[in-house]
Amino acid sequence: MIKILIWMIVLAFFHALQECQIEGEAGWCKNLPTFRINVFFRKLLGGKPLTGYHIFLMIMFQIIFHIPFIFITWTWKSESITQGLFMWYWILEDILWFIVNPKYTLKRFLKKDVEWHLRWWLGIPLSYWVGGVIGIILLILGSN
Repeated sequence: MIKILIWMIVLAFFHALQECQIEGEAGWCKNLPTFRINVFFRKLLGGKPLTGYHIFLMIMFQIIFHIPFIFITWTWKSESITQGLFMWYWILEDILWFIVNPKYTLKRFLKKDVEWHLRWWLGIPLSYWVGGVIGIILLILGSN
């Protein structure tokens, strides 16, 4: 599991660096020419619109996270672990975006400065709490 966590940190670090180059200071694709779906998905995403950029990014990363199944047999337990890691990957990548983004920095990781994270709890975006808990549940289910 340590190897997987190190792999996730390295992947998330370079992904965050790439997104800093793409988005600059305007997170959640605010200034990118991508379509946005603003109805049903806003509730699922904590008030953020679902963007074309994020749809295709999620599909691409689901494919990346499923590469091991080329070499090992798929099971419900392995899928549960994969999805748990997937949830934690996005939390890690998002926080790394703030750490590595010279136009933002971790000092501005505050509700008043991060307009795309609309709901916060205990100083952290609610989506981190929800995704983190779901991720832990999935990891536990897959480990039993």
